[in-house]
This record gives sequence, C-alpha cells and structure tokens, in this order.
Amino acid sequence: MHVKEQNWFAVVLDVAIVFVGVFIGLQADTWNETRISNAEAKTYYARLTEDLRAEESTRLGQIAYYQRTKQYGEAALRSLQQADNSLGEQFLIDVYQATQVWNYRTQRTTYDELLSGSIANAIPDATLRQQLANYYVALETSEQRQLERTPFRDNLRSHMPHAVQSMVRNNCGDRFTFQSNYVMQLELPESCELALDSQLVSEAVGALGSYANLEIDLTRHLADIEGKLVSLEAYLPPTRELIGLLEEINQ
Repeated sequence: MHVKEQNWFAVVLDVAIVFVGVFIGLQADTWNETRISNAEAKTYYARLTEDLRAEESTRLGQIAYYQRTKQYGEAALRSLQQADNSLGEQFLIDVYQATQVWNYRTQRTTYDELLSGSIANAIPDATLRQQLANYYVALETSEQRQLERTPFRDNLRSHMPHAVQSMVRNNCGDRFTFQSNYVMQLELPESCELALDSQLVSEAVGALGSYANLEIDLTRHLADIEGKLVSLEAYLPPTRELIGLLEEINQ
C-alpha cells in the first residue's frame, strides 16, 4: 500500500512538472511575442515620425517657394496695370517666375506600408490608428489642392518666346537641394538679372501682347497661389501635434 501511494505521488508530481513546464513555455512565448510586437511598434512609430518631419520640412519649403512666386506674380501684375504700360526685361522675368510650381506628394511611405499589412498588430493603440487615418485622409485633400493648375502657366509659356524662357530657367529657375534623408527641396532666387538683348525683350513683350487674357489669368493664378499657401499652412499644426504624440508614446 505504501509503495502504491509513492507511485501515485510520483505520477502526480510528474504531471505537475509537465503542466508547469508547458505553462512557463506558453508564458515565455507570449512574453516573446509581446516583446517583438512592442519593438515593431516602436520601429513604426519612429518611421512615422520621420515621415511627418519630412512632411513638415516639405511644407515649409513649399510655403517659401509659393511666397516667392506670389511676389513675382504681384510684381508682374503691377507692371501690367501701369499707366504707361512700359514693360521690359524685369516684367518678363516676373511673369515667367509666377508660373513656377512645386509638384507635391505627401510623405506617407510608412503609413501605406502599414495599410498593406496588419496595421492593428503593428500599432495596437486604436486611438492613434484613428488619428493617423484622419490625418492622412485630410492630407489627400491638401495634396489635391497643391496639384490644381490654372490656365495661366500653359498659356504664358505658349506665348513667351522660347529663348526668353530658356534664359530665365537656366539662370533663375528652380534650385534643387536634398536633405539628409534625401527629401527634395526647391528654391527660387529672390531676384534675377539676365541682361537680355533689347530686341529680344521687345519681341517677347510684343508676343505676350497677343495673350489677350494675360492680366485676367494672372489675377486668377495669384488667387490660386494664395489658396495653396492657406492649405500648406493649415496642415502644419496637426503635423507637429502628431510628431509630438508619437515621440511621447515612443519614449
């Protein structure tokens, strides 16, 4: 009888050991999965932050760019409205520079990658997921606003002689730079001097005389630039708020 009790005790002990071992193994797997999930989330938080910083810097660059094109456009409009209508080289520069545009795309590589996989697993915080979704949906509206074009750009470049356009582009056109993360930035020079031949200036001004709606189209184009600036500036605060939120979560 004593031997049987010892055998049963050994069996129970073995079962208990197996049970504890399985439990510890399952817990270890759970802990490991949690650790991996947390590490993955932190990586995505960091990448989203980088995308948002790129978005912020791009918008700041675009704001400076369109403020400059607006200055050129307003100078051209003032020249057109002069009583003596004495248009010269500076007018040609101003009116051409007013047509410059920055083709914009949102910085959303990481978010698109999350959407293509399981964003709920990668970002377990449901509130943050909703905030990101709302932000990027709204950003699409801003992107569409930046891609809108008025007839002025094509019409002006159709009427202005190619030689003048080439000289403005080559001497005073877009200046490309790249940040450390290879995000492209554009700049326009604050001023431009070409020393064009007087005959070429006269011919170019005469050619633009055939552009009947020049002043009307330029006025509409300036309104479009102002609309772009409003949109660019409006999305800076939420971009910065999301950057701060992600950095706080990812500490």
